[in-house]
Amino acid sequence: MAVDNELTRSCYWWVTVDKIAKFAEDLRKLRAAAGSPSYRSLERVAHYSRTTLAQAAAGRVLPSLPVTLAFVAACGGDTVEWERRWRSVSVALRAEGATVAGPWPPEPVADGADPEAAGCGHDAVTVHARKIALIGRRNIVGQVELRYSPGMHAAWGRFEGFSGLDHMAHRRRVEVLVAVARDSDGAQMSYRDDYWFDYHWSSVLCTGTGQLWALASVLFDGETVAAGQTDRFQLA
Repeated sequence: MAVDNELTRSCYWWVTVDKIAKFAEDLRKLRAAAGSPSYRSLERVAHYSRTTLAQAAAGRVLPSLPVTLAFVAACGGDTVEWERRWRSVSVALRAEGATVAGPWPPEPVADGADPEAAGCGHDAVTVHARKIALIGRRNIVGQVELRYSPGMHAAWGRFEGFSGLDHMAHRRRVEVLVAVARDSDGAQMSYRDDYWFDYHWSSVLCTGTGQLWALASVLFDGETVAAGQTDRFQLA
């Protein structure tokens, strides 16, 4: 019986891999039919990072429906047909008992871990959020959020860009710096990268030893043009 169960799990695994691989292969064919645009150019249209779009076509996991439809629309495909296909594959995977793995290798929960890789996303909540405007102006470009996983006792900073920032990013280089800080020991985890029309987040800091807060800055051509931070909270 144990051998039969193992063979069944193995068969399910291969069927799952095949379905995801075929779905991704067809996404790559769609991109090729559109003239093989670069992922950098696709992200400007799809409003998802080039990393997210590349992972969608890599075939390791089934991409989410919003990412799939954004990819298809950016390549001029039929979103109605692709939504039907996605739902069909998703239902089949659930029926096979498949789970969707994250794109990052797993990490233990500790200062400096990636929140997704450390499994903090399943119960994450936004403790506080604050909108960020251009310095000296009323143009809101995004918001900074303090994210918290009660089960993992970890917090991190996250930045969400708004549509106005998306438009600006088409005309100049835009970077985002997002961080989380802890007052008990002065620890801070920050991450800075080109704005990718998607969420940006920092690594985590463990909670329970002082107040924490999130910070974010937006830079145009290397110069800070907007900055803000959340309120401070004592988190368990």
